[in-house]
Amino acid sequence: MLRGMTGFSQASCRFKDAQLNLEMRSLNHRYIECLVYCPDGFGLAEDLIKGLLKDRIKRGRVSATLSVSNLHPKVVVDYELAANYVKTLKQLNQRLKLENNISLSQVISLEGVLRTEKPKLTAEFIRTLKSLANKALSKLIAIRKQEGDAVTQDLLRCINIIKSEVEKINVSIRELSQKKKTVLSEDEYGVFLKSTDINEELSRLSYHTKNFLAVIKKEPAAGKELDFIGQEIQREANTISAKAQSAQASASVVKIKSAIDQIREQVQNVE
Repeated sequence: MLRGMTGFSQASCRFKDAQLNLEMRSLNHRYIECLVYCPDGFGLAEDLIKGLLKDRIKRGRVSATLSVSNLHPKVVVDYELAANYVKTLKQLNQRLKLENNISLSQVISLEGVLRTEKPKLTAEFIRTLKSLANKALSKLIAIRKQEGDAVTQDLLRCINIIKSEVEKINVSIRELSQKKKTVLSEDEYGVFLKSTDINEELSRLSYHTKNFLAVIKKEPAAGKELDFIGQEIQREANTISAKAQSAQASASVVKIKSAIDQIREQVQNVE
């Protein structure tokens, strides 16, 4: 069954003294676009998450945000950087002839002097992160499937309308043909049949509706294919509209076109 393209999911887990939290959001998009945001130094984690997203989602704009916080943070001092800061500040003092009043509070407030130790990207950490990402991704896909189920029901309703109106058109053209046969000469009747024959269009229209239903059942990521089939249904409906000389057939074509418009709008919401 079909899957939608919008959704939100969240998953978290512990890794030693670190708390990992992963949020995923997805929106409609013509193609697949993955945006992954990780803390500095977690480039490998970003590649891992992006790869999983592209493996399991085929369409939509998906963003994933990973946050990592230490439950018992260990503060690390970069003594070499601090010494360089102090040396540079002393040189600045001498050059500008300022008072040499560098304090500890000033030094530790400088960027990079103090930092909390981050989890190392070990094989164990990567396994934990992969499990977390798959958990969040499965939740996201489940939500997208719920949307897809709702869209599927609406698409089936539209297809049933088209099938019903095609039957009405078949009946109306048979009735019109019988009436014309009684009032037209043989030659005139032949011209009438040739100019108003829509059997091929109706046959192709029926084929496209069956194909549409088959695609819905077999492929969860079928948005583009369904949009193409919708275009083909619309093309046949336009031809029928131009040829049909029955008021009933014309009214049915209007309903078919309305259903097609709804179909083409809805398939933009599925993967």
